[in-house]
Amino acid sequence: MKIVVLKGGSSSEREISLKSAEKIAQAYRRNGHDVIELDTVLPFSQIEEEIEVTSDHLENGSRNLVKLLQHKRIEDCDFVFNALHGGIGEDGRVQALLDMMQMHYNGSGYESSGISMDKIVSKLLFQQNQVPTPDWLHFNLEQNTSLQAIVEEVENKFDFPVIVKPSNEGSTVGLHLVQDSDSLEEAIQEALQYGHNILVEEFIEGRELTVGYLNDQPLPVLEIKPKHEIYDYKCKYTKGMSSYEVPARLEPALAKRIQELAIKAYQALKCKGYARIDLRLDSDLIPYFLEMNTLPGMTDTSLVPKAAQAAGIEFDELLEKIMQAGMKYE
Repeated sequence: MKIVVLKGGSSSEREISLKSAEKIAQAYRRNGHDVIELDTVLPFSQIEEEIEVTSDHLENGSRNLVKLLQHKRIEDCDFVFNALHGGIGEDGRVQALLDMMQMHYNGSGYESSGISMDKIVSKLLFQQNQVPTPDWLHFNLEQNTSLQAIVEEVENKFDFPVIVKPSNEGSTVGLHLVQDSDSLEEAIQEALQYGHNILVEEFIEGRELTVGYLNDQPLPVLEIKPKHEIYDYKCKYTKGMSSYEVPARLEPALAKRIQELAIKAYQALKCKGYARIDLRLDSDLIPYFLEMNTLPGMTDTSLVPKAAQAAGIEFDELLEKIMQAGMKYE
């Protein structure tokens, strides 16, 4: 089959996207497919003349993505693997474009991608569907809310520590574990670098878990043991900064309960194909679901491949199953 791998982009997660795409392209080539890697960062005019002669890698500006997808070397592809992380690649815009162009692609559609990327909407849907999630406050700094007013409201509602994060970023970009009021304003200001909407969330002391999905079914629960207090960006993407246990050491009834709640969350957000949801398990063995990732990473430290392997599915087979799932959706 002819597969186009979308990669790179200009979001804060560009480097992770490039690493995921490299692994994805290698796997599909090993599986005998014709693969074109398509970066979305350089001006289209710089490489337009090279399109005809470049066999493996193409680069373009994101404003010209429609034009490039319509190129004769691209438009007849069988499948598009969207390996973009964050930004337009993950928030539903690329998915909507591929839908309009009637191209098959991996993962969830535009609606699910959009609501999953928005942590506020996700948490509201979790609540409506009886999926436990940490208590939170949402602030929009475009609404003339002062930093001092935010600090006071947070202090009135929560005990420290709390989590501060942008409401529309992934990979824990802009996320901070705040231990006291003196650090709160600085964390808010850093989160605001990624947009006007921020989330302040109660911190759940406990174990860091995640549940991956494949073909709309949960994979084994995986436990993450980061070197830092939380599974932050450095622990996610630096080898040796986290260890993993899959299946997680849980009583079978508890593992089943977590998977059942994970499915409720998956269905509430209208996901399909594959995804991953992160959660914390407190000392009373109550799981609190944090957020859904509709385009999980495929790097050396990524979690869905680890969970799939625990279920007997090696990386190259995992990629085939993701493609097969995407091919069946209209």
